[in-house]
Amino acid sequence: MEQQKVIFRPTTPENRIAQIDILRGFALFGVLLVNVFGYNASFFDFGGFYKTFETPPDSTIFHLIVGFAADKFIFIFSFLFGISFSIMYSKYRSDENSFFRFYLRRLAVLMLIGIVHIVFFWAGDILFSYGLLGVLLLISRKMRPGLLLFFSIFWYFFPIIYLALEVVFPFLPDALSSVTTIKMPEVIKIYSGGTYFEILQLRVHEYLAFRNINLIYYAPKILSLFLLGHLFYRHRFLNKINRLRKKYFSICFMLLTAGILLTIYMDKVVNILTGEAGNPWATAVYMGVYEISNIFLGFGYMLTVLLLSQALFFRNILNPLQYIGRTALSNYLMQSVIFTTLMYGYGFGFFGSFTPRQLVVMAVVVFILQMWASRLWLQKHRFGPMEFLWRKLSYGKGAFEK
Repeated sequence: MEQQKVIFRPTTPENRIAQIDILRGFALFGVLLVNVFGYNASFFDFGGFYKTFETPPDSTIFHLIVGFAADKFIFIFSFLFGISFSIMYSKYRSDENSFFRFYLRRLAVLMLIGIVHIVFFWAGDILFSYGLLGVLLLISRKMRPGLLLFFSIFWYFFPIIYLALEVVFPFLPDALSSVTTIKMPEVIKIYSGGTYFEILQLRVHEYLAFRNINLIYYAPKILSLFLLGHLFYRHRFLNKINRLRKKYFSICFMLLTAGILLTIYMDKVVNILTGEAGNPWATAVYMGVYEISNIFLGFGYMLTVLLLSQALFFRNILNPLQYIGRTALSNYLMQSVIFTTLMYGYGFGFFGSFTPRQLVVMAVVVFILQMWASRLWLQKHRFGPMEFLWRKLSYGKGAFEK
């Protein structure tokens, strides 16, 4: 009997998982809270620039964002990418060959969007990396659960292993430094007052300058979370969380408590583990402790949103986040358009002018406006504008037919 051909079509709004959309919207808010500091000061000397703000409100806000948001929300966002892949694969796995070609095309489109984002808007893009690493996720889709878990853990802690290897083999490329001699005053001068082409040239240089950090530090972690997200949905952990709320509430409480304490006392923990000053393994130990805190807080934040979204009172509060979650690609790119226009010389030229307090307020205001605009848009359209383009190029002709 001939197998019926699978028709690839986007998920209809009524068949989407609201909890996942809410969590994606929540993750995008956290990503914006961190990125807004990068829009204002680039990543060439991110920490050094914001250390100059010594007044208690600004200093406190910056350290709170870095401590409790940086890397934690990209953790969630990457995990959700793996979940989204797994949802799609579960729908179409009956036609493996067609799914492989379809998803490869989908990733290629995402990489293309990422390249446009990098070249014309912002060097802090994640879309190109997601598209590239998504190929490895696609190849790993049929891997046994035990191997998926092993490789997820291995790739997550690979940067720590690499940092330890740097101590033994000092000729290895530095995983945590940029490859550039440019200084922050020059960056501020060009981004705030340069021509469009000067800014474009610096933006591409900035992206390439961070190739070591992106390839050695971030890429393995992102791949790890892709695999773990795929494993999470494949084994129906979302159903288990919804069914066993008391159990997962206890786990959530323990994760958040451990993550908060470890973040607050990180320096003390590292000092205890490394002992004397000048220990050559200190960086690897510090980053290991830091990544463990990211695991605690990343999963703690996710469980908090998933559990609260089941209670009517909190679900009503969290529901607006699903509009952002359903249009995450459009809103992510729009954030870059808004803030680069505000910061760069071809726009208003305010690069490097804002304090941490001002940046957080602007991020909150922009996000609220995006929730409002997304809700209005989705009242008349099934998808966000960039989501429509991505799906159109991925699914091809007839993709939106009922």
